[in-house]
Amino acid sequence: MAATTIQAGKSLTKPEGRKLAAMVAASIGATAGGAAFLALSAGPAEALPAFARQTGQPCASCHTALPELTPFGRRFKIGGYSLQGGDWQGPPLAGFYQGGFTNTKAAQDVPPAPGLHTNNNITSQQASVFIAGHLIGNVGSFIQFTGDPVWGTFGLDSSDIRYTDTSKLFGQDMIWGIDVNNSPTVEDPWNTTPQFGWPQISSTIAPAFGPPLTRIEGGYATNVGGAGVYGFWDDMLYGALIAYKGLSISQLYAINAPNTQVLGGPATSDAVTNVAPYWRLALEPHWGQHYLMVGTFGMYGQIAPGRQYGIGTDNYLDVGFDSQYQYDGDQYIVTVKLTDIMEWQKLNASYFEQHASNLSNTLNSFKANATFVWDHTYSLAFGYFNVAGSGDCYLYGSGNNKNCTPIEINSYNNSYISSPNGNGLILDLAYIPFAHGAPGPYDYKTWNARIGLQFTSYLHLYGGTNNFDGSFLGGTHNASGNNSVFAYAWVVF
Repeated sequence: MAATTIQAGKSLTKPEGRKLAAMVAASIGATAGGAAFLALSAGPAEALPAFARQTGQPCASCHTALPELTPFGRRFKIGGYSLQGGDWQGPPLAGFYQGGFTNTKAAQDVPPAPGLHTNNNITSQQASVFIAGHLIGNVGSFIQFTGDPVWGTFGLDSSDIRYTDTSKLFGQDMIWGIDVNNSPTVEDPWNTTPQFGWPQISSTIAPAFGPPLTRIEGGYATNVGGAGVYGFWDDMLYGALIAYKGLSISQLYAINAPNTQVLGGPATSDAVTNVAPYWRLALEPHWGQHYLMVGTFGMYGQIAPGRQYGIGTDNYLDVGFDSQYQYDGDQYIVTVKLTDIMEWQKLNASYFEQHASNLSNTLNSFKANATFVWDHTYSLAFGYFNVAGSGDCYLYGSGNNKNCTPIEINSYNNSYISSPNGNGLILDLAYIPFAHGAPGPYDYKTWNARIGLQFTSYLHLYGGTNNFDGSFLGGTHNASGNNSVFAYAWVVF
């Protein structure tokens, strides 16, 4: 399906425009003051029947295999979730449920969560409700509240609210908008940036050991809110500039962030101390059914680790480069994505507290994956990931190495050679039965589903293959011991 430029809602009269502009300005002011959202580390979801009810379009119009976006889906998101055309007149409400079975090659040392086993666990890993779609005038939303049955928590998840409109620039059509969100990259229309990057669903209880991530791949998503502007010019050039600010302890508790509760509560979470800028630039020329995107994004943040103030900050500069090719055919769709994120760390606070043995480090995260979807129903996807960076005794070292023992053992103190390096492969097979319409009295405007099987193989972890932490315990202390099979069901309604 060839993409069309989606207008950002009907034109407003001047009184309506002033009223909505005031609403947006108030939202931005509240965000700048800290009354913003908090994102979770749970997997994202965009493929909601609420959008189908609003637009009158089947899920297959916007998604290759939910939740990955087609060209039409990207433009629907850029247009502020405001395109209409359906017969639904009710509120823009939706929900989903994710459950699954996880098997790891080796049993974990201890159960991954209370009430679970060391291996072969069936879990209800996520249930969410949404306010998603057109709200009023040119304002649309994707607001998600998520419960985690494994940990017994509930709170506000990745969300954004946007005001959009259209104009002309240099004689060409342009969609522009103001976005308020809680998690860097949640507003991005491509599936190459972290928040909606592939795989969009994975087990929440495996692996026991995994490589560290760059800060922008999740480190901000639990404690910031931001507001900014974006534009999409000539159906080809996209840019965004958003400023983020950290949330206070009281704000984090008020919105009941599940992952900060699990990790010890907001009082021990990292705090963003500056106004952290995020930028995005992407070019997507297209010819017929072929779409090629090349882009860059990045963020700079100053962090007080564990909310310890007065000892300086850890400063992170993340710069990402991404590319995507998509063939948007009528019978099948092929999508190939590349993402490389380079991070420069200046660890003033962590070095002072002896939680890092180097004052400066680097970390690089690379991902490449390809997806083939037949008739929006059968999906085959394969991906490779690689993490590499500076060796650091206190950050990544193992207590089993007497020459390099971390001051404090935590989840990233795992390498006998003090290395963060790791890589692996992921294979995902999925069946999406209702992309075109559900059976009986139901249809795509009522519910949808994705049923899949995912295989993850770790080639290296923390600079090694076997006994990477020097413990000689075997099992998941070997890279391959963390290999997993995840069978899942994802139902949206």
